[in-house]
Amino acid sequence: MVALPTPPLVPVEEYLNTSYPDGDREYLDGLVVERNVGTPGHSALQKILIVHLAGFEKALQIAVRPECRTRIEETRYRVPDVLVMTRPFRQSDRVVLDPPLLIVEILSPDDRMRETIQRFREYERLGVRYIVQMDPEDRTTFVFIRGDLARRDLSSFEVPGRGPLPFDSRELLARLDEE
Repeated sequence: MVALPTPPLVPVEEYLNTSYPDGDREYLDGLVVERNVGTPGHSALQKILIVHLAGFEKALQIAVRPECRTRIEETRYRVPDVLVMTRPFRQSDRVVLDPPLLIVEILSPDDRMRETIQRFREYERLGVRYIVQMDPEDRTTFVFIRGDLARRDLSSFEVPGRGPLPFDSRELLARLDEE
């Protein structure tokens, strides 16, 4: 059996100071890892979510960020499709440092269950309160709760001390018909 070549390890500072012209990458313990490329449905749903969530930024004192590098640990950085932060929060000029309130990952055809669950466990350990996966192809929503991925239709998320953040998952997915 032929051993696969080991990719070179990259220092975290080099990763944080590198821009990738064909899309951002994640950083996992010294390895720079490509993300799955989104489909038109993925992109359309991401736009729908950003526009919807951004409408509540001022009233709920939140910040909505698409594809923003997020520090999981000192040697692990992820790039969620959509994240919502409660203000104030810490960030550097290259990365979000505090745990998001909400992360929404949009399913891509090349996503694999093992990697998805690993990613969601990392988010959970980080302290992300709401972890959601949405599938633009079959129009389903899943939530990750205490290590389990469960199908759920959602109506809102509670922003501590500020009230509900409306999030009608069925209605948001139905907007794909207009795209």
